[in-house]
Amino acid sequence: MYVFFDLDRTLMNFELGEDMGIKIIFETYKKDIKMNYEQFKSTWKEVAQKTFDEYSAGLHTFDEQRHLRVYRMFEANGVKLSSEETDKRFDLYWSTYEKGVDLFSDSRAILDNLKNHDIPVALISNGDVSNQYWKLNKVGITSYFNPIIISGEVGISKPDLGIFELALKKAGAEKEKSWYIGDSMVHDIEPALKFGMNVIYLNRKLESEEVLYHKKDKLVYAEVKSLDAAWKVLENYL
Repeated sequence: MYVFFDLDRTLMNFELGEDMGIKIIFETYKKDIKMNYEQFKSTWKEVAQKTFDEYSAGLHTFDEQRHLRVYRMFEANGVKLSSEETDKRFDLYWSTYEKGVDLFSDSRAILDNLKNHDIPVALISNGDVSNQYWKLNKVGITSYFNPIIISGEVGISKPDLGIFELALKKAGAEKEKSWYIGDSMVHDIEPALKFGMNVIYLNRKLESEEVLYHKKDKLVYAEVKSLDAAWKVLENYL
């Protein structure tokens, strides 16, 4: 068994930091914003995802997409920012964001359980190399993973199946004995299944801790509310 993880929204709860950053921007620049706070927050997240997807597709550099989200947010509120003002507002967002980024409460336990059972663990993440390593090092989990595959380093982004192929090759793992755990149907679950890996779909919006099993040929396709439940799935296949 070899277990591959997604990082953001799976192990890493960056949204607490994101929410803190959005709030400080809203409160500081309220005079430039026509939306109420809830509208501003939901629109920010939509814009951030759109610009990140554009970055993943090679349309922007990592820094360009981070600043572009700020520019687009204020443009949507009728304000066109200069490059200097965009940088200033992004820096305020980012310095606040950094304080809130942390692991989900159930992340370390599954990593420790896998380590204690001598089950190798790897990471496949879309993003910038320095930013993803900053997150891993901030919460002290870098050493759990071998290999660590980050799209910004290898030049392939999920859902491209090539990044899964590269990860398994570097791990020396077999598809039918490998598992992928992630939170996104589009970027994690669908491509991993298509590639031929067993998957655990982490859907934190589920109401019950009961594991849902979906039919997918000879592969295991489980849906869970938490990483605690994900571990229980993996235990059955040790």
